[in-house]
Amino acid sequence: RLTGITGIVNGMDVSEWDPSKDKYIAVKYDAETVIEAKALNKEALQAAVGLPVDRKIPLIAFVGRLEEQKGPDVMAAAIPEILEEDDVQIVLLGTGKKKFERLFKA
Repeated sequence: RLTGITGIVNGMDVSEWDPSKDKYIAVKYDAETVIEAKALNKEALQAAVGLPVDRKIPLIAFVGRLEEQKGPDVMAAAIPEILEEDDVQIVLLGTGKKKFERLFKA
């Protein structure tokens, strides 16, 4: 029954999201330049969203759908505890259920 089954890949297309060719990041990189380039991309993101630019500050990022199966309620419950740390930044990007969108806009 090779023709009766279809798989849905849950992941990214590595040919489309190749950091050495990605037009959406500030600094392209490969295995040899990854460490410095990722730090520069972090600084570019911090500046773009209005956060203090400092590569030493831990930055937690989430990009995804705001649906129960992705755990946005767990993330929302953890944020206050995470923010008790001295220096930490959180960036969230996603759409989904309105109750979760409202929760993160607060």
